Amino acid sequence: MNKYDIVFCDIDDTLNPSNGTTTKYTREVMKKLKDKGIKVVVNTGRSAKYAIEKSIEAGLSEYVISSNGAEVYNFHERKEIFSKPISNEDILSIYDYCETHDMTIILNSLEKRYINIKDYKYNNEPAIYFEDINEVINNNKINQLVILSSNFDRMLVLPNMFKEKFPSLKVVHSSIGLIEEKREPGKEYYHDLVLENTAKSTGIVELLDHLNIDSEKAIAIGNGYDDICMCDVVGTSVAVENANQTLKEIATYITDSSENDGVAKILEKLCLED
Repeated sequence: MNKYDIVFCDIDDTLNPSNGTTTKYTREVMKKLKDKGIKVVVNTGRSAKYAIEKSIEAGLSEYVISSNGAEVYNFHERKEIFSKPISNEDILSIYDYCETHDMTIILNSLEKRYINIKDYKYNNEPAIYFEDINEVINNNKINQLVILSSNFDRMLVLPNMFKEKFPSLKVVHSSIGLIEEKREPGKEYYHDLVLENTAKSTGIVELLDHLNIDSEKAIAIGNGYDDICMCDVVGTSVAVENANQTLKEIATYITDSSENDGVAKILEKLCLED
């Protein structure tokens, strides 16, 4: 019997260096885990499409958690396990605000993402340009909005303003510069918006329930502020060496950095050594 049955892992700067690819060593460790019946599940703030691509690349399980916990998806069966779609009314209001203030908006749905700017890639992820917002929201469940702008001052006050205007939504994650209030000239900042009471931990709880796995037999691994919540819903938590200090202080273990296969090293130690 395995001590652990499932692992939830962030992608960028955790499983892989930011926008990087999975190393041969990490893929080999992931195969050994799969052979032992241990599921490794991507848990990311990025889109489901990106999560699926990275899961396939690394040889992980058929499940992904994406859009900061707002989506849980079995991409082998193309089956939605869980989602928390944002209302069309809120989407339209936020879209109008973005258009008025010359801001970029990205809309995440399962396997598709849409954007209001032509020929634009955010985080190296392609998106479908749209002209008619109503066509998009009437034909898709939108589970996360990403707002982007280089206007630091406007982006800094946006979470409090949106909290008053859209009480059913919350900014679940933001650029590090906004979190730490550090202005960077020429930098484009982002906010991820999901329904209130949604976070990466939400997706974990839903998938554990779906698979009937006890939280004590689960591991969560991350690096960012949005990964802190995962520590509360699993038995064992891990921070990579390049994680923020808060996460490192509360994690059960600290492993090597994302540049040095930290995820593979700790999973080899916790799950594969006798």
